[in-house]
Amino acid sequence: MPAPVELLVLFIAISMGAVGQIAMKTGMNAVRAKSGGDLGPIIKALPRMFTNPAVLGGISIYVLSTVLWLWVLSRVPLSFAYPCISISYIIIIVAGKFVFRERIDGWKIAAIVLILIGVIALGFSETPAEADESVTDVISGLLGGGVT
Repeated sequence: MPAPVELLVLFIAISMGAVGQIAMKTGMNAVRAKSGGDLGPIIKALPRMFTNPAVLGGISIYVLSTVLWLWVLSRVPLSFAYPCISISYIIIIVAGKFVFRERIDGWKIAAIVLILIGVIALGFSETPAEADESVTDVISGLLGGGVT
């Protein structure tokens, strides 16, 4: 199990990624509304996208979440960290309901329950800091000691 600070930074990175997505969606809704509901060709819409404060803020938050994510990846097994990203799906579904007035139906609730069960099960799984043998050691042994 990762250390408490690693779990905290992992949760912050995941949450910031979701918040960045929400900000970008908010900004793009505004860009679409100012465009009369039609953005037109993507190349023509780019200036409107990248001058919207919410879009720029969302991108900035998302970049910061990526920096934290990289820190997490340097300390937490990928097999533990990556599946935890599914928590962001829950954050997005709930935010969709309250921020964008999206509907949460029975299927979304079932999905949230399954995600939570998966993340909790993942927390109980063994995640050793280092495997007994690294991939390099195994390959080296197979090749007669030629890889270091």
